[in-house]
Amino acid sequence: MRKLNAILTAAILLLFILHGILGAFTISGIGEGAAKAAAWVCLLLTVFHMVIGVILTIRTLQAQKKAGAAYFRQNILFWARRISGLAVMVMLCFHLTAFERAGGAAYRLQNFNLFRLISQLLFVLSLAVHVLSNVRPLLISFGIRSLKERSPEILLTLAGILLFFAAAFIVYYLRWVRA
Repeated sequence: MRKLNAILTAAILLLFILHGILGAFTISGIGEGAAKAAAWVCLLLTVFHMVIGVILTIRTLQAQKKAGAAYFRQNILFWARRISGLAVMVMLCFHLTAFERAGGAAYRLQNFNLFRLISQLLFVLSLAVHVLSNVRPLLISFGIRSLKERSPEILLTLAGILLFFAAAFIVYYLRWVRA
């Protein structure tokens, strides 16, 4: 079950990047539609990932109860992973309502008030905590012990992707202000 969860996690990360790139094209007015398909597949895989995470958490709690010792202090990272995953799921619900079709080919943010802005920032923050706290176990599950030699290339690629996302939001904002 853990190996299946690792495979799901890798697929979710790839689909998330694909969704972000295609979504950036969509909100920039360059393309349309495919981001939504990637998002729904990513959501489906995320639900499976969540179910497996809940099952593994229940098994861990049962083992702790059977052993008679929880060792909370030694398992803080375990709980950070679980709580950040729960936070991601709550914030994902808010994210699903942030973008709506508003006529024409352009996507518009409907009633994007301070509450929605804060919810989206919390979504990004919870994703960052969840991904960063789970990177090492994910790599270990695929037999990768260290990425120190490849870290600069990975960071450069991620920085480029994030720059592309930021540029798309700027283009989107400029299109929205002019409309």
